[in-house]
Amino acid sequence: MDSLRADARRWRALMAARCFSVSIHHPVGRTHAVNAGWEALWRAPAETFLQLNYNMLEDPQIVENGIMPHVERFFRGEEVAIPPISYDTDAVEELTGKAGGAVWVCSFGVPVRDAGDGFEGVLFQFAVPEAAEIQHKYEALIEEQRALQASLEARNRELEETVRVIAAQRDAIQAMSVPVIRVADGVLCLPIVGMIDDARASALLERLLEAIAAQQAAQVLLDITGVPALDARAAAQLVGAASAARLLGASCTLVGVSPALAQTLVELGIDLGGLDTAATLAEGLTRALAARRGAAQRSAAAAAQRSATVAAQRSATVAAQRSATVAAQRSATVAARAPERGERGGAHRPAALPRGEAHRPAALPRGEAPSRKR
Repeated sequence: MDSLRADARRWRALMAARCFSVSIHHPVGRTHAVNAGWEALWRAPAETFLQLNYNMLEDPQIVENGIMPHVERFFRGEEVAIPPISYDTDAVEELTGKAGGAVWVCSFGVPVRDAGDGFEGVLFQFAVPEAAEIQHKYEALIEEQRALQASLEARNRELEETVRVIAAQRDAIQAMSVPVIRVADGVLCLPIVGMIDDARASALLERLLEAIAAQQAAQVLLDITGVPALDARAAAQLVGAASAARLLGASCTLVGVSPALAQTLVELGIDLGGLDTAATLAEGLTRALAARRGAAQRSAAAAAQRSATVAAQRSATVAAQRSATVAAQRSATVAARAPERGERGGAHRPAALPRGEAHRPAALPRGEAPSRKR
């Protein structure tokens, strides 16, 4: 009896406490008793709440907060510690206007078993005011992280645009550093200003070959008037460009070689590989135009000769065909008239005598003289 009295005192003290909430639930989820601390925590009338037949297993807010698996374990008879959640009593339609709103709570569930296999669940809950501040800081941190992410994305887009503009400017500068100018029909000029490095030599070769193929150029002037110095590597690159141009049918002339460059090339023993040179751009252009005119004249003469040859061949062919046709017609005519001559008037031509023999009359009988007409 003393033990039972002690247990009863302890239970009554728990149910009378106002610093934490105690609620008793059936195994099916319904609440059938709460203590004074429940009313203090939720600031809602206990009598009204108990009349609602509230069932934790059917509460949508518990599902939204993600703690339903813990609640289900509690109603299977297990001890559980439920993570802190924010529960809004105003969302319960029957308590709207009668409850205190959202509260951050931490919960612990303990099953109390009877003498048989049954049990009832006792849920202890207490407010966690710090959780609201933690949640607020967490949400602020998330918002700050989102703003930082958006700022980083915007910055990345700006950097990408800047890189694109720089790349476009670099391409434009490279195109301007190796311009290919059409100075006449079939004649290109490539003025080079500044030093020639590997990257520039590669761009020079690419643009030169593209221009030759696009315009069907036959003469190219490599103007190095603006090149301050020319080493063995740069000279080899120029010779390579000229060789590549020759493969496309264009001849290259190196113009604008200054005395200093000429002396440097001689001292280095650089072989320009038979590359034509000219002192000035004007001289190189004059040579190129003269070569173009000579090529045009040779082409015109060759075309005229080919035309004359073709015309003569055609005339001979036509004459031969006409002669053959006339001979065939004559043979056919003679063959057709031969029978007509044999039948006309019954005339008879003596057979032809051998050459040198005269025609003799037939011999008369002996003793008869030929008669003469007087």
